[in-house]
Formats: sequence, C-alpha cells, structure tokens
Amino acid sequence: FPPSSSLCIVSEVHSPESGVIVKTAKDGCAEGLIYGGGGKEGIFIKEVVPESPASKSLKLKEGDQILSATVYFDNVSYEDAIQILEHAQAYKVKLCLKRKPDITETEPAIDSNVIPKKKETSELKIKIFGK
Repeated sequence: FPPSSSLCIVSEVHSPESGVIVKTAKDGCAEGLIYGGGGKEGIFIKEVVPESPASKSLKLKEGDQILSATVYFDNVSYEDAIQILEHAQAYKVKLCLKRKPDITETEPAIDSNVIPKKKETSELKIKIFGK
C-alpha cells in the first residue's frame, strides 16, 4: 500500500484460506459499520454505510473480518468507559496505562512491560481480542 493509505499490512500470509492481516494506520470512528457473522465464524464487516464517519476515516471493505479493536478513552464519558471495561472482563484485554512513579518502589512490577514516557498523555487504550 502507498504511504498515503490508511491501512498498514502487519503480516502477509501466503495461504489463500488465511488471507492478509491488516491494521488501520489511523484512528477512526466505527459509526456507519454494520456487522455480520458471529459464533465460530467470527465478526465481519457486513456493510460500510456510504458517507458515514467510518467510510471517511477507515478504509474497510465489506467482508473484512474484525480480529481485535482498540478503544481510546480520551473523549469517552466515565460511564461509557466503565461499561466498556465491565463488558470486557470475561475476555483477553491489553491495556495501555499511565502510572505515576512510586518513589518508594525499588523493584519493577512482575510481568509488566513498563515503558517510560516523556510526553504527558491522558489516553487509556484497551484492546479487546476475540476468544
């Protein structure tokens, strides 16, 4: 894909049954997506409503399978964020956290990848992966 594209190929699988794994390169709104599938077959984009926010910000195609999603909490109400987190409790999640340094803490947290961040940020990201 050319650099101006809003999709980025993460890995390419040469088997026709497997397809190509694609991630959207920019963050967009999912408003205007109609979903299909379910059960063991997975969740698919059934339709992208023309002129919807999703059609303008994400280059998705009908038939694309959704493998995971990242939700940004920077413009989400507290109540909506809590509801998303509560619904995600039964599933694998990946969180992006901001933590204040603990002056008394001498050993790093177990099983944690702590990445020092220079720029202040107020966003909290979660990734919800299918079972």
